[in-house]
Amino acid sequence: MKKIIISTLLVVMSLSLTACGSKENKAAKVRSTAQTEQSQKGTFAGLKVMPQFKVKDINDKEVTNDIFKEKKVNMINIWGTFCGPCVEEMPTLQELYKEYQSQGFNLVGVVADGDTNEVQALQILKKTKADFVNLIPDEKFKNDFVSKTKAVPVSVFVNSKGDILETVVGSKSKEEYKKIIERNLQQIK
Repeated sequence: MKKIIISTLLVVMSLSLTACGSKENKAAKVRSTAQTEQSQKGTFAGLKVMPQFKVKDINDKEVTNDIFKEKKVNMINIWGTFCGPCVEEMPTLQELYKEYQSQGFNLVGVVADGDTNEVQALQILKKTKADFVNLIPDEKFKNDFVSKTKAVPVSVFVNSKGDILETVVGSKSKEEYKKIIERNLQQIK
């Protein structure tokens, strides 16, 4: 009887360890993919140009790709209400938005889960005093753009034509973002 119980416990334990191992492999693949995306210049998940879109922002105003024409460099920050690092970097993003606006820089947020958590997104933006444009993706924009990311936050830098300049995966410090913004502004003189 003891042998049966011990054998059963060993089988259950080895199945548990196997299941954990596969999750770790999946996480490693996601990290690896994110690192690959991060190192790619001029693309975002295979895209070289922003897809055409016509969506509402968090204040119910219609926004299209024309928003990029106003500035030399546009940072599109894809974030989620469920993402702690996304929310934590909002005040920094707001500071960067104000600091670099006069130099041809714009910041546009995309609330990845905005279609289901718009009220929560509004509360986060109000609490963090982030007043840059934040888009609520419709199904088409989600399929064409937002769904291409494996993690949030992700920042995609585009020029005034919507050409993708650079993709940055994960939250960054203010100094790291400043270097990225300045590098992209210098490249488009």
